[in-house]
Amino acid sequence: MDAEWVKPIIMEIDQIPYRVFLDTSVVNFILDYGEYIHNGVPYPEDASERIISDIEALYNIFLTGQRAPWQLAVSPSTFKEVISTNAPSRRFHLENWFLEIWDYWRNIVASNYDLTNSIEAEDIRINLLASGVLDILSDIGDRLLICDAIVYKAQCFCTRDWNTILKYREHLKNLPIKIVTPKEWWFLIRPYFDLTLDYGYEFI
Repeated sequence: MDAEWVKPIIMEIDQIPYRVFLDTSVVNFILDYGEYIHNGVPYPEDASERIISDIEALYNIFLTGQRAPWQLAVSPSTFKEVISTNAPSRRFHLENWFLEIWDYWRNIVASNYDLTNSIEAEDIRINLLASGVLDILSDIGDRLLICDAIVYKAQCFCTRDWNTILKYREHLKNLPIKIVTPKEWWFLIRPYFDLTLDYGYEFI
């Protein structure tokens, strides 16, 4: 790679949303469509356009993740939603899938020093909830998940919840986090994926 390209590429790569909090809806979606996302199996014939676009996005995100150290986060609030699943069989699979992501996230936390301690984290949550900025969201669970994402210093909160979160994004635009769908998350990453193809650059 020519030296003149190195600095601008590194500067652009610094803008990648490398830490993303997964809403419970996305945790469920990855469980449901894992074989299509991870193995590239042909899409189900009855899948909607939105489902297909999110499968494609997550497939590309995880593919790019082989060259980029994505940090995928979940929280105890996610676990509370998972174990509230009514169907025993689904709850079992969801809980195991959550624990896999949680273990992965715990290892990331153990090797990163940019996260706040527990008291500071609770202070952030309380201040956010008390401010009323999240009151537009009717579900307290959604509010807590977004609080957790901000405490974890995630750049993005990825959700497929169109009815109770995504429709209110305009009211939440001043939060220090982007609220995105899987497809939108991929749009944020794709320019940098193209850089790796054009210049053979690997994220480090």
